[in-house]
Amino acid sequence: MSSSRPGPSRREERRQATIDEIKRLAREQLIVNGYGGLSLRALARDMRMTSPAVFRYFPTLADLITALCVDAYTDLADALDAARADASAAPPVARMRAVFAAIRQWALANPADFALIYGTPIPGYHAPEAATGPAAGRAMTAIMQTYLHALAAGAATTADIDPPDGMELGGLGTRLLEPHKSALAELTPAAAAAAHNGWAAVLGFVISELWGNLPRLVTDTDGLFHTHLRTVLQGMGFRPERTDPPAPRS
Repeated sequence: MSSSRPGPSRREERRQATIDEIKRLAREQLIVNGYGGLSLRALARDMRMTSPAVFRYFPTLADLITALCVDAYTDLADALDAARADASAAPPVARMRAVFAAIRQWALANPADFALIYGTPIPGYHAPEAATGPAAGRAMTAIMQTYLHALAAGAATTADIDPPDGMELGGLGTRLLEPHKSALAELTPAAAAAAHNGWAAVLGFVISELWGNLPRLVTDTDGLFHTHLRTVLQGMGFRPERTDPPAPRS
């Protein structure tokens, strides 16, 4: 006798399909109208449903936004895990570079999702940590683990990194990384400071590229990001002679 669990029922499949369609249309609204144009009633109209029918799937707009945030964090974490896997045989510095490059690639391919989790906070909305935390923690852990691997391999050092006195992970950082603490056992305050500085530097570049004037200020943002990563990696303690691989092909 087979011990496999039965698949979802037709009713469950239809419900999931409806949820997926609501979220797809919501993302389209975000791209076209921004947060101010996100409306459950408008989604109901687009789906040819009544508003109460949509509310059975997402009782409030906050519930829908939370679901979109979870999807965005999960998609980003999947992209970072894929980048790490693809570069698993590469030198540690190349793996770190691949992870940071994957953040930018994902953001450029998914600007609405990036804006949802890293853009201007939505007035009156606070993401429930219990819902968004696991996926957000996965993304952060991918960065931390890649850096710790480089430190363990001797490809980088925190010897010249002087974190602020009393530097520790904050409450949110601790909770996000708690499920992965066994894999991050070697995360010292200096390593945490270096990894967060690198992450913040990449995030700032992407924000400038997506919402600022960076593409109008320079003609080659790909090349600029390439050199930006060299500076970021050196700031994280990677040896200078190992942080400048051949420039990417245009």
